[in-house]
Amino acid sequence: MPAPTGAPAPTRAPAPQSGREAAPAGPRAGARPTQLPPPVRDFTGRDGPLDELTGLLKDASESRAVGLAVLTGLGGVGKSALAAAAAHRTRRAFPDGQLYVDLRGADAEPAHSADVLAHLLRSLGVAEGGVPDDAGQRGALFRSLLAGRRVLILLDNARDTAQVRPLLPGTPGSAVLVTSRTRIVGLPGARLLDVEAMSEQDALAMLETIVADGRVAVDRDSARQLVAACGHLPLAVRIAAARLTARPDWAVADLAARLGDERHRLDELEADGLGVDAAFRLSYEGLDADAARAFRLTSAAAVPLFGRATAAALLDLDEDAAEDALEALVDAGLLEAPGVDSYRFHDLVRIFARRVLAASPDAAERPAAQRRLLHHVLATVTHVVRCLRPLSGVPDLLCPAQAPGYRPADAEAARAWLQDSHQLIRATAEQALGKGPWPDLGEAALRPAVDLLTGWAHLVLGTARRRELQGPARRALALAHCHGDARSAGRALRLIAAVPQPGADSYRGIERTLRQALRFAALGCDPLTESEAAYELAMILAAMGRTDEALHLFEQACARFVEVGSRGDSVRVLAHVVRAHMVLGHRERAEAAADEVLRSARELGDRGTLGHVLYQIGCALLAGGRPVRAAAHLRESRQHHQWVGDLRWEALAWARLAHCALARERPGEAAACATQALAIEGDLGDPFCRGLALAARGRALLALGETPALSALASLRTAHRLLSARGAAEADELTSLLWTAPTVPRQPGAPPGRGAASAARAAL
Repeated sequence: MPAPTGAPAPTRAPAPQSGREAAPAGPRAGARPTQLPPPVRDFTGRDGPLDELTGLLKDASESRAVGLAVLTGLGGVGKSALAAAAAHRTRRAFPDGQLYVDLRGADAEPAHSADVLAHLLRSLGVAEGGVPDDAGQRGALFRSLLAGRRVLILLDNARDTAQVRPLLPGTPGSAVLVTSRTRIVGLPGARLLDVEAMSEQDALAMLETIVADGRVAVDRDSARQLVAACGHLPLAVRIAAARLTARPDWAVADLAARLGDERHRLDELEADGLGVDAAFRLSYEGLDADAARAFRLTSAAAVPLFGRATAAALLDLDEDAAEDALEALVDAGLLEAPGVDSYRFHDLVRIFARRVLAASPDAAERPAAQRRLLHHVLATVTHVVRCLRPLSGVPDLLCPAQAPGYRPADAEAARAWLQDSHQLIRATAEQALGKGPWPDLGEAALRPAVDLLTGWAHLVLGTARRRELQGPARRALALAHCHGDARSAGRALRLIAAVPQPGADSYRGIERTLRQALRFAALGCDPLTESEAAYELAMILAAMGRTDEALHLFEQACARFVEVGSRGDSVRVLAHVVRAHMVLGHRERAEAAADEVLRSARELGDRGTLGHVLYQIGCALLAGGRPVRAAAHLRESRQHHQWVGDLRWEALAWARLAHCALARERPGEAAACATQALAIEGDLGDPFCRGLALAARGRALLALGETPALSALASLRTAHRLLSARGAAEADELTSLLWTAPTVPRQPGAPPGRGAASAARAAL
């Protein structure tokens, strides 16, 4: 039994012999062996698996079934310790003996079943001269001796089915526990149990049990960091605890800091001849060439979860061959499979795999493998954008991917892929841009990485995930400046402007960023950024009340969208033109154009586009003093945005509906709509949307007069702060309102909206 995760093994199977052993006669027949290794004193947790194994063993001892359980898992995960704990808990149920053999399955020369049988027969009292020469006869005698007896057999560190099958009892009453790094699935009736890393709670308990001087209790945060760096792997936690025990002058934080550097983590996890690296290497060295290559190169992906398509891109194989290699790694205990077409490395195994990769000839192939993955993901995102936004011209303006990618059959399949792949998209782009243990993939990978982010942005800008664009976009901008790539710089700047950033998201700041993007787009002859940055700059100018400037840019953006074939975006921009004309007082022109734009949007049949057009026309009607018609448009807009999953515009529609209700003197309805907007916005971090909703809520509460005035004023004050910092035109109206708002709630029967204003002024 391996020492790191359990007690030292007292019994190892004998090495293969060339002839009969010249040993004295064995013990008398009918001996009751008690060979279980000593229980692990600091065994912790595992309550569920331990109860399951205990139940199985007790059932077997009562002759209801032949008990057979196979525990598989990563080296160092605690399989042997768990099996030993279950065996000791139930040993009294097996009065005829307990047998133990280390089958050396991970060694270069594993134990032969025939030699193991000879050892087991001698343990059961067969004299040396009574052990048959033939392996089959040894197995038959072994099964005969166990018939009618209750014996527990612990076969530790098994290699495969062929090694274990001859060692099984033939009749009920006895039970067998098998531990193996590889998945042994060919044993009929076996209970298969995948042993995983411990929970954080169990890992902390184990650490505190071994380091019994109070240091763990004093600094729980550092202890959590330490066991997390160990991946909650029992072997790693045990080694870390041993190092702390040997160094009483170290605080837990000292070792946690040493483990924080992944480059040296495996070196730190060595003590007294035990090491995580050595435990993993035993499994790695048993792989065939294809599986070993897959182990090395799939570790180059920067994502915790990946599927066979990702592996196929990295390995330059078809998906079936890639899946075969991945399943071989699962069988070897070096890769986990938490779901269908879903694979992951344990954190420490990934570090080990990257160490092996760096020392192998495959190290030179690593950048090419990562570039293949980049192009695979870019191609797939391009297909998904085309599927989910069929009216967009964006897919045609992304750089061509040098891979076919996954092509979803329909919108449902596209959404399913996207839902599972956000982390893959971001991590692949960031890795290409130099985040992680390796340098960036060079100038040739810059444009594909930026375009991957650009395509992803069109899928997530209405969701909370849009905030994830900020970091990689800034990294891309820095590399674009280094390489003198104006096109990539313009696209990165446009992404930066599209994502609100706390403390640096005023409209004036966004205006400057977008104007920079437009300059780089012109230098790089990039029609995509020219059209999108002009559109977004126009929206910013309109939000600041600079409607004349905005109108000119809206018309310019519309023309560019028509040129690039982005029909949906051109219709969206026309809705903004309608709203701008209404704000400028061109009511007849706006209303006439509104009908035409709305008809065009309905004909396109795209719910995202229709929802956006309805929102803008609803806002135009509200600005033009038509709150009833505005509310009808906004309600329909909200429904479309909810259907497509665009949370930002759904929240904005709720906020505008609140303002429509206020215009119709329905404060209760306004408060309810504002509450809906705030509930959705909570995950988005959009200061304008939040400010707009809080402004409506504050006004509604003042009108209702059913809560203290300071509660209403708190909403108005926060709204004013958010909108003022943003530079939104709506802040001016709140300034006037706060100067005249009441400081005390109205009395029953008193008219709403009257009172002193000192507290409101203080709120400013």
